[in-house]
Amino acid sequence: MLRLNRLRMLLVVGLLMGAPALLWAHSFDIAVIAPFSGPAATLGSSLWQGMRVATREADGHPQETSDGHLGAVDSNLRRIDSQAGVVQVAQQLRALGESQGFLIAVLGPDQTPMLEALPEGVPAVVLLAANEDAPAPNHFTPPALSAASRLAFGDAYSQFYGSAPDTVAQRGYAIARLIDIAVRPTDGHFSNKALLQQQFADALLLQRQQ
Repeated sequence: MLRLNRLRMLLVVGLLMGAPALLWAHSFDIAVIAPFSGPAATLGSSLWQGMRVATREADGHPQETSDGHLGAVDSNLRRIDSQAGVVQVAQQLRALGESQGFLIAVLGPDQTPMLEALPEGVPAVVLLAANEDAPAPNHFTPPALSAASRLAFGDAYSQFYGSAPDTVAQRGYAIARLIDIAVRPTDGHFSNKALLQQQFADALLLQRQQ
């Protein structure tokens, strides 16, 4: 199992809002910023696959075209290859954010430099893996999965991918579950930045109590 201290594991979920006052989304995109090419590509794949298990757990409907659902809203996991460099990542984030009026981004293992790609002047909700220093404001530290959750996730992951999940996949799943809890009360409305940020804090507290 990969060790967090060796990977310098950092998972960042940034809620970057540039939305109109009454923004409602039937679906939303999550930018997964991680190495999807090169020697570390397996880390990006593990992160993405762990998140995808969470998106497939509930709220499905016939003829859906998304990757699944988080918070009862259609969600798509957009792979953004960090190996392309900060400039290109920033361009993709900006384009994605402008197209839907907001952006949720997940920063994968050992990708601290990609914080530079987050657009300036945009509020962010940042989630860090355990035992990491906070490089950005408004950060939260997602709890590790409980033994029961790890077992259930491991079974679901194995059914999807035919292998056991690693630590990175577990972190991806935990982050996606946190997004699910935080977004669900919005019913797809992303207009109130302060309220949504508070919902992430509340969701984190709820996760820690489970």
